[in-house]
Amino acid sequence: MLMMVVVATTVLGQESETAWIKTEPIRYTEMNYQLSGYGVMVASPEAQFNANSPRQGQIGKVYVLPGKKIKKGEPLFELITAASVLKGFNQAELQLKTAKKEFERIQRLYQDNLASNSQLANAKKALFDAESSLNAEIKLGNNIQREIIRSPFSGIVTMISVESGMRVQPAQSAVTVIADKGLYFQMGILPELVSSISVNTPVHISSVFDPGIIINGHIKYITGMVDQTTGLVNLFIDVNDSHLSPGMRMQGNIEINLGKKWQVPRSAVLSDDQGYYIFQIRNNHAKRINVQAKEYDDITVIDGPFDKELPVVVLGNYELKEGMAVKVTQ
Repeated sequence: MLMMVVVATTVLGQESETAWIKTEPIRYTEMNYQLSGYGVMVASPEAQFNANSPRQGQIGKVYVLPGKKIKKGEPLFELITAASVLKGFNQAELQLKTAKKEFERIQRLYQDNLASNSQLANAKKALFDAESSLNAEIKLGNNIQREIIRSPFSGIVTMISVESGMRVQPAQSAVTVIADKGLYFQMGILPELVSSISVNTPVHISSVFDPGIIINGHIKYITGMVDQTTGLVNLFIDVNDSHLSPGMRMQGNIEINLGKKWQVPRSAVLSDDQGYYIFQIRNNHAKRINVQAKEYDDITVIDGPFDKELPVVVLGNYELKEGMAVKVTQ
């Protein structure tokens, strides 16, 4: 590191002003950047289960509350099948009994040569249709007077759309459950940093309220668009931790390796209407060099036609002008 005194001179050689400056070398080294951001725990679509009403009926009892942690097989709600649905099953059952009796009667007549082939075929088809109708009713559960709907996995109840006594229709949403290990941490990053990360990049996640608890995850998805609300590209980080809940606010830290870059302190880079620039000292004169610059905390990465062997001015550069004479003192 050099300390120089800057002496601005007039054409007559008289000093007009003096300012101290400090310089540092431009470093070309690996650039590791820790990207930090805040986000929220969200459910993955494949881990979300909507327990719907299987048929028309009435809610008998709701066994859960929003936010409750439940085990696999635990009851969610009870459905009392509507009388009209049960009536349809009973009618199908009666039709099958009638078709069986008719088929048996025609079959006996046929054996005595008192019924034709077409009569036997029609009776057989009627029996088949009646059996199919009854099987369809059973498959829909229309023969079940009361049914308890249970969770297919352990998880968290996130939404309840019904209450006791409510009349419901087939496929009407009742209770939503998210699997224990079906959560992602969603956070956003600047679009220009997307090229620095990839799927499976490690992410260290901590609670906003307790930073000492660190959870390790990795990037599962990188969206291909900018969120119009935040201006960021959303990342979804896979987190296998059953202690987390949807909606929790978390902080994510990603170690990004940008490769080897030319780095200077932030104070070395100035800007005006022409863009970013730095000052280097060449032949005892200040030289302005226009550069492209990106800031990463207190370090700035630069690119441009600067002399890589010369130091850059990091203090006092606001007072420099192009071509200003510089006298180096020990």
